[in-house]
Amino acid sequence: MIVDDVVYGKEEITDPLVIEIINTPQMQRLKGVNQYGVWNFFNEKYFTSRFDHCVGVYLLLRKLGASREEQISGLIHDIAHTAFSHVIDFVFDDAVSQTVHEKFHEKVIFQSEIPQILERYDQDVNKIIDEKNFGILERDLPNLCADRVDYFLRDSLLIGVSTNDDVNMIINALTVHNNEIILKNKEAAELLSRRFIKMGQIFWSPPIQAGSYQLMGEIIKEALKKEIITEKDFFLTDQEVLEKLNSDKDISERLKLVSYSGIKESNEKDYTYHTTTKARYVNPKILSGQEIKNITELVPSFKVEISEFREKVSKGYFIKINELKKDKLKLGKYQHYKGNIYEVLNVGKHSETHEDMVVYKALYDSKEFGKNAVWVRPKKIFTENVVVDGKEVPRFRLVE
Repeated sequence: MIVDDVVYGKEEITDPLVIEIINTPQMQRLKGVNQYGVWNFFNEKYFTSRFDHCVGVYLLLRKLGASREEQISGLIHDIAHTAFSHVIDFVFDDAVSQTVHEKFHEKVIFQSEIPQILERYDQDVNKIIDEKNFGILERDLPNLCADRVDYFLRDSLLIGVSTNDDVNMIINALTVHNNEIILKNKEAAELLSRRFIKMGQIFWSPPIQAGSYQLMGEIIKEALKKEIITEKDFFLTDQEVLEKLNSDKDISERLKLVSYSGIKESNEKDYTYHTTTKARYVNPKILSGQEIKNITELVPSFKVEISEFREKVSKGYFIKINELKKDKLKLGKYQHYKGNIYEVLNVGKHSETHEDMVVYKALYDSKEFGKNAVWVRPKKIFTENVVVDGKEVPRFRLVE
């Protein structure tokens, strides 16, 4: 199998075990899962599949001389990523650690052919699926690991933060010491560290990214509640889930808000969501003479940059969702489908749930509720249609 990878170039894969795993349906599904959640809604070029990243991690581990077991673990490390990748973390209120996919890792693998494939090649599936066994593949932030290095290289190359020369310089400087990825020189380490934090600032952790993930997460929650999708659908491709979401008119309209015009950074006095996300940065180790040192020891000013970045992201962002203009509800008089007349006084957000609400009063006297009773109802209920004598009509109709 020949792989033409944007980071590593043309590479040949000859290991039959690896080829069999690559060809499983679970791995092939990852070709339709965007590593960047819904960034491609903003710009279609912002798409890198989880499949490309997984194969990239495998290729990098191979270059670094990792064991066959670790290479395979790297190949399947993201196999349980859901449609829209880390967006689903916002569905499960796990925006900061972003580890939801890890909870499904074992289940997805054991429901696939992979355990049988591994058994045929005398490989221990239980060891391979536990990434804690492999220090080159996975380590906690801010350490380097194959997973972290690969997504940095391909992501920064895609959006132009790094050049091909930068990527090659970093790859050539990588080495393994005590089962951990380190760098051979300060120049490559500083380049990697500074470009990594820049990616965090403009692509992995900026306000619009956090806001789009939060909004999409809320849309998916709504779709689950309306039974348009189920949690099983998380393991389809992005496009397959989108088709289901777009089958509902209201959900389809809300999806249009996942855009530069729909999402803006705002302030604590005027916002829809206060959302947080994950701060991604690295503090790599460097072989300095006979010693191993972190880049922050050699470049103390970088420690300040990391601290400032972490503090900013940890505070979260105030995000304003701009409603679609055609959905704006006019103030004025409305007739209920049963005949009574009401006046809409205001439209606003619920202080806790941020749901759209309508304030309106009755223009008639009621024995039960008194004169000109005031009502507060969700906008979606006020504007929905009802069926009367087999015909769909508006619950409230604007009369002036």
